[in-house]
Amino acid sequence: MTTWVLLRGLMRDQRHWHGFDQRLRQKGLRVLTPDLPGNGRLTQITSPLNIADYAAAVWQQIDEHCSDAEPFYLLGLSMGGMLAMEMARQRPWQIKQIFILNSSAANLSPWYQRFNPINAVKAIFLRKKGKDLNAIESTIVRLTSFRHRNDRQLIAHWSQLRRASCPSLSNTWRQLWAALIYQCPATLFVPVSVLCGDRDALVSIESSRALARHFQTALIVLAYCGHDAAIDVPAKLAHYLLALAQSVTIPKSTLQVETSVKNVHILDEERRQDETGLLEWDKKALSNVECE
Repeated sequence: MTTWVLLRGLMRDQRHWHGFDQRLRQKGLRVLTPDLPGNGRLTQITSPLNIADYAAAVWQQIDEHCSDAEPFYLLGLSMGGMLAMEMARQRPWQIKQIFILNSSAANLSPWYQRFNPINAVKAIFLRKKGKDLNAIESTIVRLTSFRHRNDRQLIAHWSQLRRASCPSLSNTWRQLWAALIYQCPATLFVPVSVLCGDRDALVSIESSRALARHFQTALIVLAYCGHDAAIDVPAKLAHYLLALAQSVTIPKSTLQVETSVKNVHILDEERRQDETGLLEWDKKALSNVECE
């Protein structure tokens, strides 16, 4: 059975996949969702200050389920993408392919492309409010989702998750620091795919372009998708991941130094999707790119 390992990022844990892991299991895949030290089941553990130590902790969890003879596919979202790169550097023989989703690296992108402080402040004021809605979770949803930024049901659910378990303030800052200083390897000896959402308000699409150029691979752009692609476009994301894993030929973008839209390959299937409800641009929406 094919194994996939899914890694989330800052302050998130396996509960926040919101059914995406189950979607892959329904396709007959074995899916592992390790928690990072300081998050989820590991909230009592002090979060490391560098990505390499997170990788070591995740490997411990994976080793309980997989042997060296069982290579797997690895998806990392945001900080999880940094972790995926580090894990591929540490044990390339155990990973079939890594998928870096809405991530970045300090040696490739300036800090303001890796974290948009203006949008973060806007999200605080534009967040959905309510007695049952945690302010932090509401802000996170507003900042990381394009399609569900006002989804009261989702925010209420994540608010319940936070009340049950959440990272400490100290661990949050330690995770943020580890992500801030992370530098990706010069090269990796496993296949690399880079994906991003074109409506990511937290991390600029330029950061994903930089990663794609660095690893000389195509940049796969998910249309009308925010930072948390597993929430915004779960079906599309699963489709593209499996297509890439099965070595379906996808033309590479030009990947020149210029960062114009013409250098980003958007899969034809996305253009055929009926998404007319998203064509009317919400002027209050948070995004790093303008609507066509």
